[in-house]
Amino acid sequence: MTTFKYFAAGRLRLLRVAPLGALLRAAARGGRAPDAGEALAGLALDLVGKALAGQTEWFGSLLYALSEADMLVESDLFSGAVTLPTETVVVDGATGSELRWMRDRHGFDIVREGRQGKVLLRAPQGGAAGVAAAFDLGEKLTRRGHVGSAHPNFVRALPHISRPQAAADHRWNLQNDGVEGLYGADVHALAAWTITRGRRDIRVAVVDEGVDTQHPSLAPAVVAELDVVGGKPNALPDGDDAHGTACAGIIVSRDAEVTGLAPESSLVAARIARGDGAGHWILDDFDTADAIDWCWEEARADVLSNSWGGGPPTDVITRAFERARTRGRGGKGCVIVAAAGNDQGPVNFPARLPAVIGVGASNPWDEMKTRTSKDGESWWGSNHGPGLDLLAPAVRIGTTDIHGPRGYGSDDFVPDFNGTSAATPHVAAAAALILAVAPALTAQKIRDIIIDTADPLRTASGRRSQRAGARRLNTYAALRAAMRAA
Repeated sequence: MTTFKYFAAGRLRLLRVAPLGALLRAAARGGRAPDAGEALAGLALDLVGKALAGQTEWFGSLLYALSEADMLVESDLFSGAVTLPTETVVVDGATGSELRWMRDRHGFDIVREGRQGKVLLRAPQGGAAGVAAAFDLGEKLTRRGHVGSAHPNFVRALPHISRPQAAADHRWNLQNDGVEGLYGADVHALAAWTITRGRRDIRVAVVDEGVDTQHPSLAPAVVAELDVVGGKPNALPDGDDAHGTACAGIIVSRDAEVTGLAPESSLVAARIARGDGAGHWILDDFDTADAIDWCWEEARADVLSNSWGGGPPTDVITRAFERARTRGRGGKGCVIVAAAGNDQGPVNFPARLPAVIGVGASNPWDEMKTRTSKDGESWWGSNHGPGLDLLAPAVRIGTTDIHGPRGYGSDDFVPDFNGTSAATPHVAAAAALILAVAPALTAQKIRDIIIDTADPLRTASGRRSQRAGARRLNTYAALRAAMRAA
């Protein structure tokens, strides 16, 4: 076990890592790992490590071969996210003299330049020594005070949750008739649609593992695409990576039966990850931050929907979101929405960032989703606590699937998408509807309206829940408030 130090949000943080090879050897011997986090890392990365070997084209910034012997891993006990620090360092806002100092004094070479002054540099050493050098340089640069941020580039393996694969009411999230659940425990879409169904000049970015932008119900909405994983000219996913397509459908699907909440809005698709075939999807921080900057700067997105999270906080992602929030939309700011997480623990990064709307999960009975809530999906629960701003429907949601035989099933639609990944695009769509009627509002004002107009949940005794964030999205009330504020 090794402890490294790096700076994030102005303070020094610790990251405890261990060699993956040692963990797997201990597991093979039947030995007990030093702690549960290492055991989880070994199990989770058994297949991830094999998938990464020889597959570095998956990551635009991962220009070296990872081996099982050298791979250092850190595991988040709550979220199940596994983090791989690399022998590269991300520097944001470096001057030319600082770049020369990194090269001449420490031997780091530039391997890639990104948007908004981001630079990725690689250590002269490989393996664990290179990882240690990246941590050391990041700390030294931050202490020198001549850069915006500096830290190792992390690769993240984020877990999926399983779906029930059961029939469902495709529309309870939009209009809950009480047949299963509580009448009116929905986002009040039909009432909202009497005001607007969105506007084509309002753009929502789905930052995810790819979107089937050729899907008949999504293609008419697509206005911009980016793939930072494979460098394709489109954002189409690989294999059965259907997560992003499902998220996009909740926002802009134009199917008559399985309709998105803001179907007349436009879609920006940014592919930042791909599945490993073993229940995780993999992304790295440099490319993720670059995709975020592309969304607000080039694609001119108004809203960023992020159904991902987990692992340690890093400034390169935080600063990219902050640029979107303060400089997007001509200075009015992009609305940023992110998933709280599905392990019934603390809210994940980046959803817990103050400028981000952190979204948890509700069910048809208007409960905060837990492992014991009435919906019966006992294998997951919404994260909660500081950083949770409101809830949205997240159980057995009907939405788009990859067109054709790939994806979650053989149909073009899936009836049971779930998790805070499903909740998040509801809130992103609500922000798009608000912008359709009140385009001059700032991102902060839209955030305040969405949170303040959410419906309080009630306890079994009928009293309002006092749990932080225990309020469910009410799109109609949010629209009414936005029109008054415009």
